Amino acid sequence: MQLLSTRRRRIATAVATAALVVVPLVGAVAASAATATGTVNTTGNPGPALTVRAKPTSTSAAVGSRADGARITIVCQTYGQQVTGTYGTTKIWDKVKSGGYVSDAYIRTGSDGLVAPLCAGSTPPTDPTPSAAVRATIAAAKSMTGKYPYSWGGGNHSGPTKGICCSPSGIDDRQTVGFDCSGLMEYAFAKGAGLRLSSTSRSQYADGPRVPIAQLRAGDLVFWSDSSRSTSAIHHVALYIGGGQVVEADRVSGPDIRVRSFSTGESGVMPSVVRPIH
Repeated sequence: MQLLSTRRRRIATAVATAALVVVPLVGAVAASAATATGTVNTTGNPGPALTVRAKPTSTSAAVGSRADGARITIVCQTYGQQVTGTYGTTKIWDKVKSGGYVSDAYIRTGSDGLVAPLCAGSTPPTDPTPSAAVRATIAAAKSMTGKYPYSWGGGNHSGPTKGICCSPSGIDDRQTVGFDCSGLMEYAFAKGAGLRLSSTSRSQYADGPRVPIAQLRAGDLVFWSDSSRSTSAIHHVALYIGGGQVVEADRVSGPDIRVRSFSTGESGVMPSVVRPIH
């Protein structure tokens, strides 16, 4: 998205049309059927060794350690004590091949969610009950699904509008009434919660407040960048509605304003989400 004016811009991407996995767990990527690998990353250069625990809590007995930078094999993952580490705050713990658990907050796996099967007996954390303002915001966004097309620069806090010229692919939307991605978010939060968001996906990310995507919950804004996940390349935003789904405006085949399955492992998903409603 190039900010050529104070109006929003949207770069259409192929991400939305990729085959996605339904993920009904908060902040979780669909787990594969095989083991996964990760790299220990503790604070320092090098950092201290990471303690391997008998259970997924930092107070359980130590059963070993792994040096900073060491590669580990993750045979399964589970939920335990919440830990804040190098990669944010998470309740995910990784069971290592030799036995014992390490907090995923210190393991670089390439994802903020699950990358291996759930360990037997694991109980996923439940979504907190959304507030009335969050429910109203989600309802406002979903009320537009299937009603309007995607329109570059279209939509604001009041509703659908004509777009502008021209998109990076040269599409002129000056006569197309609808929403682009950030315009739909403006409308949903104004209608549902009385909040005025800024008008581009980049500025909405910059405005915050941001929390790690591992803490994703209904009512959060999810953002996409390029493969570097840099803030300057953010080009898309959607509203997470819970149950592994988002509502978004995108120029795709079928309804442009739609609810779809979402995975935190999608290419370019930013490591933090924005939570306008606390």
